[in-house]
Amino acid sequence: MRKHLHHLHIIILTGIILLVFILILINMENERLSLSQNTTFGVSFTPSYAKDLGLDPKETYNSLLTELNVKNLRLSAHWDGIEPIKDSFNFRDLDWYIDQASQNHAQVILAIGYKLPRWPECREPDWLKSRHPEFISGSFLRERQLLMLEKVIEHYEDNPTITSFQLENEPLLEFGECPKIDRDFFKKEVEFVRNKTDKPIIITDSGELRPWVTPMKLSDIFGTTLYRVVATPWIGPFQYPFRPWMYRVKSELIRKIFAKENQKTIISELQAEPWAMQSLTEIPIETQLEHFSLEKLKENVDFARRTGFSESYLWGAEWWYYMNLNSHPEYVDFAKSLFK
Repeated sequence: MRKHLHHLHIIILTGIILLVFILILINMENERLSLSQNTTFGVSFTPSYAKDLGLDPKETYNSLLTELNVKNLRLSAHWDGIEPIKDSFNFRDLDWYIDQASQNHAQVILAIGYKLPRWPECREPDWLKSRHPEFISGSFLRERQLLMLEKVIEHYEDNPTITSFQLENEPLLEFGECPKIDRDFFKKEVEFVRNKTDKPIIITDSGELRPWVTPMKLSDIFGTTLYRVVATPWIGPFQYPFRPWMYRVKSELIRKIFAKENQKTIISELQAEPWAMQSLTEIPIETQLEHFSLEKLKENVDFARRTGFSESYLWGAEWWYYMNLNSHPEYVDFAKSLFK
């Protein structure tokens, strides 16, 4: 009897291994087929980051639109920039960037909320920082946060250049100089925004560190980040072992089981610059080249194509121009081929 059970266990284990092997082969073939499909590439752009790198933000942005011919952009309505004085909203600077996109027949995903792309992620205005008791308790912060969202949506809802609103940035990931995550408030925030806009709502999450279920359930379009090599304080550079098909399978399974109303998955941030624990201006150019060579950029673009996702927004366009300023035009030159 035990001998028969032993043989049965071997047969079952062999069958499982064979099934896994077949599934891997099928997904590897899907990766290959994805290379022949069109992938729409765009870029994220943060004026303050361009300035930190010693660039002229508007000049760099115009170069993206005219020299590189970028037609898909992700911009952010940082709170400290649009409400520098309490109850006095100023969209002049952000309007300029959106108007330039419109004039060049480009379209924009506008990230809105408190936690938005680029460190430190959460950028509260100075007048809000000074209100310590209310700020720490959270009630005043959340009240003002919803008011800010309402004003941004009112200002941009009828602008056809903006195709969708991204609400917060990786809102359920502990990252950035931000208050503790409040999942209940975030759900309230999603409902609030959905009642204010007819545009699709994008919610993003870490491609490598989180399960995606809640963001995908709450959004019309889900955005995953995709980083291949990250810096860690413990072991230095670390490369994620995931294959392209893993992102696609994860997306398909969650959508079918938990988020049937979700329309699609996009890559909201594709790593296109080095990940560093300090400002890149403090790191020698030679070291940056070692950590993120042109070949690494090409590999990441190829990796994104193999996932099968139709849209991918590169993260680090400002850095390409910083490298161009430092006698390394190859990143900008390669980028030109992505936006033809």
